[in-house]
Amino acid sequence: MVISHERSGTHFMMNSIAACFDYVSFPWLDLDRKQFNINYYHPQSLQMLILKVAETRPANVLKSHHEFTFFSEIIASFKGAIELVYIYRNPADVMASYWRFLHTWNWVEGPKADTALDFATAPPMGQLMRLQFRQYDTMLDRWANHVRQWTAARPQVHVVKYEDLACRYEDTIKTLGAALGLAPRQIVRPSRHHNVVQQGNINFVPPPSADNRAAVTDLAMTKFPDLMARLGYS
Repeated sequence: MVISHERSGTHFMMNSIAACFDYVSFPWLDLDRKQFNINYYHPQSLQMLILKVAETRPANVLKSHHEFTFFSEIIASFKGAIELVYIYRNPADVMASYWRFLHTWNWVEGPKADTALDFATAPPMGQLMRLQFRQYDTMLDRWANHVRQWTAARPQVHVVKYEDLACRYEDTIKTLGAALGLAPRQIVRPSRHHNVVQQGNINFVPPPSADNRAAVTDLAMTKFPDLMARLGYS
C-alpha cells in the first residue's frame, strides 16, 4: 500500500513500484474515494477490509491519503500481510501543487485561496476533510501532522523522500527493494504523464509569484523546525 499526503508524489511512487517490482498501478485499489463502502472511522472495519484484500494477494497497488490516526489501532496487524510505503515531499511544493490542483475542480475539495501561502494558512475544509480524523488550524498544520505521524519510526512503514526518488531514482528503488525484501526486476522510471490523477476542467493560470514557495518554506521552518530537520529540509 502506498500512502502520502495529497500531492506528494503518490502516483510517482505507485508507478515506480509497478514498473520495477512487477506490480500493477492501474487500476489501483483506492481507499480515498468510493471504491470501498466502509466506515473508515471504525478501525476494525478498515482492518478487516485491508486484511481481506491482502488475503487475495492482488498485484494492484492499494492507495491511501488518510492520516495515521485511522490506522493507529490496527497497523500492527498488517505485519506479514501487507507492506506500507509512505512518500513525503517538501511542504512548499506540496502546498503550491495542491493549491493549483484544487482550483481546477468545480466543487469544493478544499480551500481555494488567492495564493499558495494563503492556502497553506487556511483551515482545512471541503471534501478533503474525509481524510483527516480531526480539524487543524491550517493546511500546513494538517500536512505536518500527516508527515510527522507516518514518518515516525515504525517497522511496518517504509519511508521514501520524494526528492530522493526524483533525483536518485535507481539508488532509491534499490534501497526500497532491500527494505521490502524484493530485488527489482528492472529499474525503469515511469512517465510523469501516465497513470496520474488529472486536474479538473477549469483552466487556472495564476501568476508565478503566487506559488509563494519561499514564504511557505520559511513558515514551515519557523513552525516545525525539528520536523523539517528530521525530514532533511533544514
